[in-house]
Amino acid sequence: MKNLINALIIIFTITHATFSQIVQVEAGSYTTSFPGIDEAGRNSYPSGEPQVSGNAIGKPVPTNDWWSKLIKENHADNLFNYPITLKTTNEGLIVTHIPWGVIGDSAPIEVGLTDLITNKATVSDFSDWTVTMNWNDGSHDLQATSGIGMPFLYYTKGSTDIVEIKVNSGTTTISNEILIIENAANNKDFVFYGPVGSTWSQSGNIYTSTLDGKNYWSMAMLPDVSTSISTIAEEYKQYAYVFPTNTTTSWSFDQSNSKITTNFSVTTEVKEGTNTNMLLGLLPHQWNNLASNSPTPSEYSYDVVRGELKTLDGNSFIVENTFKGILPTLPYLTNYSEGYSPSEMDQKISQIENDGLATWTDSYNEGQMMNRMIQTARIADQTGDYEARDKMIGTIKERLEDWLSYQSGEVAFLFYYNDNWSSMIGYPAGHGQDNNINDHHFHWGYFIHAASFMEQFEPSWADQWGGMINLLIRDAASYDREDTEFPFLRNFSPYAGHSWANGFATFPGGNDQESTSESMQFASSLIHWGTITENDDIRDLGIYIYTTEQTAVEEYWFDIYERNFEISQPNQQYSLVSRVWGNSFDNGTFWTSDIAASYGIEMYPIHGGSLYLGHHQEYAENLWDEISTNTGILNNEVNPNLWHDTYWKYLSFIDTQAAIDLYNSNPDRALKFGISDAQTYHWLHSMNAIGTVDTSITADYPISATFNNGEEFTYVAHNYSDTPITVTFSDGFQLEVQAEEMATNRESNISGTISSDFNQAYINGSANLLVQTENQNVSRVEYYDGTELLGEIFTYPYEYTATNLSLGMHNMYAKIYSGSDLGVTNIFNIQVGEQQPYIGSFFQIPGTIESGKYDSYEGGVGQNISYYDNSQYNEGGYRPNEYVDAAYSNDMEGPTLGWIESGEWVEYSVIVETPGYYNLNFRCASDISNGGGPFYFEIDGYRISNDIFVENTGDWDNWINQNVEDIELNTGEHIIRVVFSDGGFNLGKMTFSFDRDLDYYPPIANAGDDLLIILPETTAILNGDLSQDDDTNTLNFYWEQIYGPTIVVFSDQYIDNPEISELVEGTYKFKLTVNDGEHFSSDYVYIFVSSTSDFPPNVSLNTSEMNDSYYFGSPIQIFASANDIDGTITLVEFYDSQTKIGEDDSHPYSFQWDNATVGIHQISAHATDNDGLTSVSEVYSIEVLEAPDCTGGPDNGDYTYEFSDDLNNPTLTFIPSADHVGNPTCILYYSTSGTPPGYYVTPNIPFQI
Repeated sequence: MKNLINALIIIFTITHATFSQIVQVEAGSYTTSFPGIDEAGRNSYPSGEPQVSGNAIGKPVPTNDWWSKLIKENHADNLFNYPITLKTTNEGLIVTHIPWGVIGDSAPIEVGLTDLITNKATVSDFSDWTVTMNWNDGSHDLQATSGIGMPFLYYTKGSTDIVEIKVNSGTTTISNEILIIENAANNKDFVFYGPVGSTWSQSGNIYTSTLDGKNYWSMAMLPDVSTSISTIAEEYKQYAYVFPTNTTTSWSFDQSNSKITTNFSVTTEVKEGTNTNMLLGLLPHQWNNLASNSPTPSEYSYDVVRGELKTLDGNSFIVENTFKGILPTLPYLTNYSEGYSPSEMDQKISQIENDGLATWTDSYNEGQMMNRMIQTARIADQTGDYEARDKMIGTIKERLEDWLSYQSGEVAFLFYYNDNWSSMIGYPAGHGQDNNINDHHFHWGYFIHAASFMEQFEPSWADQWGGMINLLIRDAASYDREDTEFPFLRNFSPYAGHSWANGFATFPGGNDQESTSESMQFASSLIHWGTITENDDIRDLGIYIYTTEQTAVEEYWFDIYERNFEISQPNQQYSLVSRVWGNSFDNGTFWTSDIAASYGIEMYPIHGGSLYLGHHQEYAENLWDEISTNTGILNNEVNPNLWHDTYWKYLSFIDTQAAIDLYNSNPDRALKFGISDAQTYHWLHSMNAIGTVDTSITADYPISATFNNGEEFTYVAHNYSDTPITVTFSDGFQLEVQAEEMATNRESNISGTISSDFNQAYINGSANLLVQTENQNVSRVEYYDGTELLGEIFTYPYEYTATNLSLGMHNMYAKIYSGSDLGVTNIFNIQVGEQQPYIGSFFQIPGTIESGKYDSYEGGVGQNISYYDNSQYNEGGYRPNEYVDAAYSNDMEGPTLGWIESGEWVEYSVIVETPGYYNLNFRCASDISNGGGPFYFEIDGYRISNDIFVENTGDWDNWINQNVEDIELNTGEHIIRVVFSDGGFNLGKMTFSFDRDLDYYPPIANAGDDLLIILPETTAILNGDLSQDDDTNTLNFYWEQIYGPTIVVFSDQYIDNPEISELVEGTYKFKLTVNDGEHFSSDYVYIFVSSTSDFPPNVSLNTSEMNDSYYFGSPIQIFASANDIDGTITLVEFYDSQTKIGEDDSHPYSFQWDNATVGIHQISAHATDNDGLTSVSEVYSIEVLEAPDCTGGPDNGDYTYEFSDDLNNPTLTFIPSADHVGNPTCILYYSTSGTPPGYYVTPNIPFQI
């Protein structure tokens, strides 16, 4: 089923200069001129001008704060400072208290000036947690300062202005300069303080004052206490004339004890009186983590949406937190986890190593996919799969450097600095990253993480590209108050203790943040980048944000201490929330209300910076119980909002075996976008080996952590520097870590290599395995084929024979033990089974090759055997079990090849009738302006054509003929390989026609007939006598053994009839190559050694041509291969378990099974030869599924879909069920596999797939 994803995109029409100002930053660059929109109309930036005045003019524009709507819009109706709620109007400031939710029409108190009327309020000043608002109509001037946690508001006015207070609700009392309003809103009391000696005049519900010629006054929201209102109002008067002029946050990290200390300080101006202290409100994440030398809040408290706000008489306080450490990835101790298989890991890495990054993407999705590849590459590095690692490094490097450099005229993969809004914007953007400055910390966190990865594996990369990365850091979290281009800590609110995601706080509920896990990832990326580039300022910035945000997440998203949710929402149903708003919280997300997404978005992505999720074991256990109850995680529910891998990795913090069991139970799950199966597998088994995070132990190096599995501690550290270091842990343990390496106290010095005589074997044959190690104290060696333990050897030499090897690829490795310590060898792959023509039929030349009917491998998927494809996703859907991107275009073109990329190849088995020069006519299509290719042909590694280029045909489905001459082909059976040097085209039918004889006589190899040797005979004579070359009597011979149960001894490999000896029971394969000095030819021969002359036939199912599942009513085509050494095949029968379902007595052997019942079916083939002997193939399991309903929809109910009944023109219609779906923009994402591209669609206009 195709997926419909609807996105709201605001597109502005923008006039921009036709020139581009490029700023060079080392090897990178960005533009200061808007580059324009892309072909889909994307790319934008914030409209309008910043609403600033006074001291705020000329400063970098702050966004992503609690008051950010004010800087973008004329007025803000969502200002929540805890405990007061504010709203600006043309006449001044509405003051109220909203305990939960939006302000709505609440307006109990309106603060203004007589005759003041203006169309907007501006920001005239700001500091770390205060903002000063200004109203100025040319004749009157009003300023109001508010700060987070401040129960006071501070006002000033023009010298001749008259203060005007409009009281719309509550009971008002005047006492000299004090104006008290009881029960103004939600049972809250407010009090105004004029200068001593001033008075208030009343006219109806309007109160005015000239302030006795002064220009300042303040107001406070009083706490809920039993003391009389007048008494508490008089008590609060001592703070009324101490005005904040600046608020600052500073931090310092003590690496020796891993403590991060944060100082909060207010600079004040005392308007009158002797008191110099303000009244500051501390939030739970602050008062719960005060330093021992900090003043403590001992005054009144307020209940606010964040919990209990405790007030402090003073102008400063100190918070101290402990940084517990992060890692780039978990250590490679997976081999200590029962059930872990290095060969499975190897296969999982191979699923990703050749993946590219989508060209249709945005900055957020790009970051997720880079992270998926980065996590996998780090694992490949640990396992020693350096080839795979380097491929992924190359992919990341190319795309990241593309983003970090700008070329005039490009509109994608670039950064643009918008001076108007002091912001770096990346194109293509996503989720309002451009027009609303949303989520910069989320997006840039992925990019900074990728940069740290690049510097790790390509030291000095940062020398060329680090300047651009530092710009992204400054954009999201500049730590320099003197920065002239970016605001101080844009996304992070130092007083709220967490980040805000919405650039201009556009929602009525105030600013918001959804994915705290991605915010924490941003902080961890700073720690990695600062450490690896030896920039302590950035490192400490990351540690400050990480530890502070962790405390805020634990209080306001997780409520770990169970004291905050109940204050404002006593009926809160869940143990976490997924969105924190300025004045509320909820369990929704921006795409669904499904609780499964609410849990997942607070965990994803889990990586080495996510260890904080395991710091509170009791909470994690309780949360998992809740997750198990409220979602389908335990029964492997199929739900796009249920991110199984993320949930399992979270479960591993408390119960790794349960997580592994769930993982093993759901191998065919759909992976969430951005998830690496390899990383999940590695994470779960690593955690199983090392245990839970031990928060009682810290270290004097930030890239470190300690784990405890109940039996032993595991100390881990990764040294990013180029010199060895000693990491000292707080319990006294010291760990030596070599330069640019990860180390643990459980490092194994055991290593070894596994090898075999050959990398191929015959069906049911054997392979001799040998482990070599320099370790002198080996106690045993265990041999594995994938997850299967084959056997173990206790004495030297460590040799083992694997027997009865079934059809398929076998991944052999060994575990080497020395006592309880162990090491793991490399993986040695052994292929059992042969490459064969598609459905057993050779292509005849002269004749036509259909490109989609490339050779198959009788043992399964043909990757690296009959073809090589860069990805393990079949984009075209033809032969879906294979990786080649083949599609059935139409009946005329037949199966064709598409999505072709450089480095790929496919092979075809052919029989050439006559040696000669052949002409080639091939069908092709390309929508690349300069065309595609080149590609070429080769046989046995020998090129038989020049480079062939493809013309531009105007469309991917516009097929044309192209011709090539003079392709040399020799007679006989051959495997032709088509090699793609570059892509950019589709390839269809290839028709070879004989043109003329060769101008030479090619050699023709003939290795003779297959031989049957009956024991006790152990020698044989190979026969190349029938090899020939008509223009020379001199042929050079070379024989080589391809496989066999033993290595034979040749009498001479360079003669036509060598003797071979030391044969044992089994099957051998040999290759003969002959050449005449210029040209060569090859042939193969089998030798069967047996104790009997009665050989049963060989039979196998061609599973590569079958699917794992079929819908009921679909025909199931079953194919088999069969041969007989000493006779012929008389019949092949097909069975479902014990029930015969069909037969075929001629090659190629196949059967179409119609009307198979719903359920699991065990398919096998039985072959009978002319001697009456029968063999049975391996069993292949398929599932027949109920046909899907013709109607349906997602769990969130946003839309429904309907399939038409017209088989000739099937349509799929989506019907919105919610107002936001498909309006104003609708994007269809579809693909048969892999990452789907997006296509803009228009309602009621058919979109053809």
